[in-house]
Amino acid sequence: MADAVDLSLPGLGRCLRVQQAPEVVGALTQALPGWPVSMAPARGLAPAIRLRRTPAGYLQRSPQLPRGLVLPTPASAVCSLVADLGGDRLARAPDQLGLHAASVEVEGRLVLFPESHRAGKSTLAVAFAAAGFRLFGDDVLGLTVDGEGVALGIAPRLRLPLPETLAPELSDYAEAHAGPADARYRFVLPGGEGLAAHGESAPLGALVLLERDDAMAAPEVLALRPGEGLQQLLTQHFAHHTAPEALMARLLPLMRRLPCLLLRYAEPLAAVRCLADALRRDTPAPGGEGPARERTALAETPPPVEPRRRWAASPGGRVYPLGDELFLIDPDGGIHRLNATGQAVWRLLGEEPLCGAELGELLAAHFTAPVAPVTQDVCRWLAQLAQAGLVTAVE
Repeated sequence: MADAVDLSLPGLGRCLRVQQAPEVVGALTQALPGWPVSMAPARGLAPAIRLRRTPAGYLQRSPQLPRGLVLPTPASAVCSLVADLGGDRLARAPDQLGLHAASVEVEGRLVLFPESHRAGKSTLAVAFAAAGFRLFGDDVLGLTVDGEGVALGIAPRLRLPLPETLAPELSDYAEAHAGPADARYRFVLPGGEGLAAHGESAPLGALVLLERDDAMAAPEVLALRPGEGLQQLLTQHFAHHTAPEALMARLLPLMRRLPCLLLRYAEPLAAVRCLADALRRDTPAPGGEGPARERTALAETPPPVEPRRRWAASPGGRVYPLGDELFLIDPDGGIHRLNATGQAVWRLLGEEPLCGAELGELLAAHFTAPVAPVTQDVCRWLAQLAQAGLVTAVE
């Protein structure tokens, strides 16, 4: 191999120059098994993305890295290059919206798992591959104007070390299909047709939010309102300069027809089997009945609590802020979107136990509103939080 080579990819053309690093070229071609790489001796002006070996490692430059980034290993260099190449590919496809999500094919349709911090979407994607499902990607997916998902042909990547709690079958699969790796990351190379080729498309079938909880004895699938999935997609895309109205025009019709589910799990392979069974039985219509029962504190409004009874926030409630909204997940997995009043109640109860009458006085003063109706609203809200297990009565 020449000291410097130019690499070309479908959809990008001559897009990368690598100097004095044949090991990176080899690792990159492995990590892109569904995105054919061709190479030739370097010629003319360098492409926008460049990488060369240095005494400190590998120096990468690109429009996203104008000052350069030094990467210590071939695997880390590949991770960085894949991010730039994937972003460039999506930027050159104006008809496609890039989604930050894993995607797998189940019964001929794609199931999307939007990015959620440390929820394990890449591990779950590899678990689907280990279970014999076809993977469209573990991190990025193109979305056409017709609502189809488009694969980029990039192998999934796992964070190392692998959790000791993984099923042996999944650990064995990750070892047997190991690709480029270092101490932090390992690419996994699904065999046969386990990874969709670059540009291959399939219709979407469901959007699944993830919640990983190592204390769970068995996975469960819960139906969510479509708004939960819509808000997730509105935060997990690569069209950062697209107007919100344009994003809504693309995503709102999609979520009106896609089921939105929550997968709560501890072990990925067990979660795959649970979700696949639920989807095969009958994926629910948005907001309807289906393989999972919708669990929400707002489904049936309980009677208001007694105004003088004191309450404290339960430790089992998990808080997820999103813009100016606040989401709570109750101990049973129900998801609750809090308005301004709900947020104020939750935060005040997190500081000290209070009764409905005290909360009503505080909020009435804050919002400059009559005490009696505010207190009545607060007591109704406390009843819903108590029903969901998010607040506990204090004697």
